[in-house]
Amino acid sequence: MDKEWTKLGRDTDEYQNGLDFFLDYAYTKGKPCGKEIPCPCADCFNRQWFTRNVVRNHLIAFGFQKGYDTWVRHGEKRPKPGDLNDNQMSHEEDQIDDIDGLLHITFRDVVQEEDEVNVGLNEDAKKFYNLVEEAKQDLYPGCKNFSKLSFTIRLYLLKCLHGWSNVSLHGLLELLRQEMEEKRRQDKEATERKLQILLKPL
Repeated sequence: MDKEWTKLGRDTDEYQNGLDFFLDYAYTKGKPCGKEIPCPCADCFNRQWFTRNVVRNHLIAFGFQKGYDTWVRHGEKRPKPGDLNDNQMSHEEDQIDDIDGLLHITFRDVVQEEDEVNVGLNEDAKKFYNLVEEAKQDLYPGCKNFSKLSFTIRLYLLKCLHGWSNVSLHGLLELLRQEMEEKRRQDKEATERKLQILLKPL
């Protein structure tokens, strides 16, 4: 599927026509949640869901996110392993770590029910909104690569793929905990040294 138009100027006819093609494709081949689809613009990174017009406006304003070359969140099938080498596969998977989209797909019926009926949250809805909040929290202050939820899911995926036992996973988590504590200690000591230098009388 030709996507060269995504790299053209966003005010060109080719880009505008390509946008209409993408949106038609997303709504016919993808899995919209009601009237909303994930927005693949360079600002939303498929983490926010909007209506067709809003997504179109975002893609004109910000363009497509870099690395989103296969529209897996909008109905396009991921290439077979033989079609791409391991480096390309890993790069694409790194670009698409869409926890918000995963939550919306898993709990889409719950969200729709809560939107349609103005009642107190049921248990499934509470789980959904709790997970959404966890997905927004950094794994640790300043961490940009993982939220608490995305890191937990990645660990669980590795455990399943490689047959890790609970004991081995616990050992890995303990090792990571010790390393992070050491890093925090070193950062604290470095900060204290800087403060001492700054506060030292001239």
